[in-house]
Amino acid sequence: MNAPAFAHSDLPSATSASPLVVHADVEAAGRVLMSLAFRAEDVQAFGLARRWTNAAVDQLRDLARLTDPVDEARAEAGLRHAIAANPCDAAAFSELTSLLSRQGRHDEALEVVDQALGWCSDVAMLQLQAGRVLSAAGRKAEAVEAHHRALALDGGLADAHYELGLLYEDLGEPRLSARHFRAFSRVQSQPQSQPAGTALVN
Repeated sequence: MNAPAFAHSDLPSATSASPLVVHADVEAAGRVLMSLAFRAEDVQAFGLARRWTNAAVDQLRDLARLTDPVDEARAEAGLRHAIAANPCDAAAFSELTSLLSRQGRHDEALEVVDQALGWCSDVAMLQLQAGRVLSAAGRKAEAVEAHHRALALDGGLADAHYELGLLYEDLGEPRLSARHFRAFSRVQSQPQSQPAGTALVN
């Protein structure tokens, strides 16, 4: 059974389950996933057999996709098609580069980064994801530059501050790290975003 079909299959309702039952089922799902490599299409059978709640099965299904090469190959093809149709599709770019990085295909992820930024270097979200890909590939100095470019385009981009906090921590710059973590918290607490180009770093 494929993932879309599973999403609409009949499962025991979680609405009447107590929070403790849901929590126990989620923990059980996590333990089983750690000991067995599931494909996404196998999850329903396990869930029904063990009478897990919807919450537990949903969590297990999402995690199972990480070990399902068929689903990932199909997802990659779809994402590449979306990017070919719209090179500035930040969501597709983010998902594709995350997928490639997760699989250890850093060179391919970097190729996608170069392609996207060649077309759309003025899109803050693309610069943000470029920084993540560069960081995953071990190119931390370049990742720092990409995140600063993202903030120059959108000073209210909280995730760029968070990533810079992590990077500066790894680079042995605790003061800069703390500075960006503070900025991240400040942006997160504000209901409206700052105008593009307004950096929030103290």
